[in-house]
Amino acid sequence: MAELIDLLVEGDFLLPMTDGVPVITGAEVAVRGGRIVHAGPARPAGSWAATRTIRGRGHAILPGFVNAHCHAASVVFRSQTDDPPGGITLYTIGFRGEQELTAEEWHDLAHVGAVDMVKAGITTINDIYYEPDGLAAAVSALGLRAQLCDEIFDVAKENLADGDYTRYPERGAARLRKSLDFTRRWQGAADGRITTRLGPHAVDTCAPGFLREIAGEARRLGIGLHVHAAQSAREVEVVQQMYGRSSLEHLAALEVMGPDTVLAHLTFASAADLDAVAAAGARYAHCPTIYPRRGVYPDVPAIRARGIPMGFATDWMMNDPFEGMRNALNALRLKTGKVEALTTADALWFATMGSARVIGLDHEIGSLEPGKKADLILVHLERPHLAPFYGDPASLVYYARAGDVVTSIVDGRVIMEDRNVLGLDEPATLTRARRHLPRFSDMMRRLGGVSRLPACPCGTH
Repeated sequence: MAELIDLLVEGDFLLPMTDGVPVITGAEVAVRGGRIVHAGPARPAGSWAATRTIRGRGHAILPGFVNAHCHAASVVFRSQTDDPPGGITLYTIGFRGEQELTAEEWHDLAHVGAVDMVKAGITTINDIYYEPDGLAAAVSALGLRAQLCDEIFDVAKENLADGDYTRYPERGAARLRKSLDFTRRWQGAADGRITTRLGPHAVDTCAPGFLREIAGEARRLGIGLHVHAAQSAREVEVVQQMYGRSSLEHLAALEVMGPDTVLAHLTFASAADLDAVAAAGARYAHCPTIYPRRGVYPDVPAIRARGIPMGFATDWMMNDPFEGMRNALNALRLKTGKVEALTTADALWFATMGSARVIGLDHEIGSLEPGKKADLILVHLERPHLAPFYGDPASLVYYARAGDVVTSIVDGRVIMEDRNVLGLDEPATLTRARRHLPRFSDMMRRLGGVSRLPACPCGTH
């Protein structure tokens, strides 16, 4: 007798991301109640009575990508900090520009970024940025899964480029209250797809007592932390000067880090820093696309040698997981001189299961196996740049692109089909954001961005 299911997804290849990273041909995934009941070789005809079947001839089925650290609304800075020295423009353009944007602009930018995530095959994000209500609304409408938080700090970030680390406790308190209010509104929203964290921006932008207070609130609420750590040479230098410790040793001394802490970057982490992270059981979000742009790269072999849980992330502006995996592979092979420093199977695991582990959801997502939530994507293989397709991880990791993802499913619900995002009007979303472009362009020119061109007479750019 046929088994009743809600959805059957068929594919030529299935990469379930279970132990050993197997590749299964002639495969299918069966879904009931938003969860997977079968992921493996296709069963005989008549085995399933499916409400809907997605025929996947010429497609590969993968878990949806999990983005362990991102800023969806950061699309505003695309191209503006890529050519000048990255460590400087983070402060002079990024931190200053962020303070000038309005709530409406953050809302519209977050919607563009969220659509971009869906179209890249990302089904779960862990985002820390400003005005997260706008992103939460986009996530809810699109059907994404997300962990969200607002940035918390007690400095004037626009003054950090001048070395001004004056503390403003009242500003910090206001930002913490705002974050707690956001958590009250959105924790468990969108049928449980939205959860929250608290986000102390960075080790240098929160005073020690303030970091302890934020961590205490997170523990009280039973939610995790999301922190930038050892992300710039300036941060590391300032923390050493202020507290006589390196960045991660400082967090350890404050007893802020734990297994529910996501640390982004660790670019300038010392061996002692990594020892502190490992001892605390904290998790690491690795952002392989951004590091080569800035001419530096974290010591991933040392991080992996210590057993620190690691996953891949996009950080900001470029949200193509395939490009991220290729950046990681190429950078680590060049840095170590060893091809085996990272394999394509490793890269795919870090972009799915590894990232799910970092944000504490590996028991629910990251692989396709019975009992887990049905978060999956279909990659269209019948493309010239993928032909001939042999089915191994390298065929996808080194040659696929974000645009090859044609269907995305979260909780067993289709959220993108044939490249069409279903939860938001994509053209209208882009049009709303484009309204702000003249002001953005003026701001970038004033802050020293690379934008020098006047507005297009066509009125669209």
